[in-house]
Amino acid sequence: MAEKGFDQLSWADYNNEVGRTRLHATVLTAANFVAQGALRATLHTAIAGIVNGVLVKTAYGNDEIPFAGPAADPGTQRETKWLVQFHDVTTLKKYKIELPGADTAVLDPNDRAHAEIGDAGAVDAFVDAFEAYVISDQGGAVVVDEITLVGRNL
Repeated sequence: MAEKGFDQLSWADYNNEVGRTRLHATVLTAANFVAQGALRATLHTAIAGIVNGVLVKTAYGNDEIPFAGPAADPGTQRETKWLVQFHDVTTLKKYKIELPGADTAVLDPNDRAHAEIGDAGAVDAFVDAFEAYVISDQGGAVVVDEITLVGRNL
């Protein structure tokens, strides 16, 4: 198994309940620190384009950065999530993560269960940033397969 780092993000919803996501990322080194930081920032911006929650904390390497919440929109609830399904390009092993506080404005109008991949907007920006930054648990590059709107009882 390849060595890997992580990026853990926590979002607050309207009720100030927190939902979390943990991603595998390339291990930070002196040689890649700036580049990985830029990819991470791009991914965080892209995630903000498809979720309504307020980023309240990130944990990355040795940093833990707190922010303020809650979200201002009453429709922002951590139980409404994006289920992001993706796979390792080499092993074809499938993975999934959930992003709490899904912004339903980016649903595909022709397929109301999924985010509109190919919209040339927020969803595509997320997919590009995700594939550039996230790695599989084996250290391989990943490809996003679909993003599905789900509800979860927590």
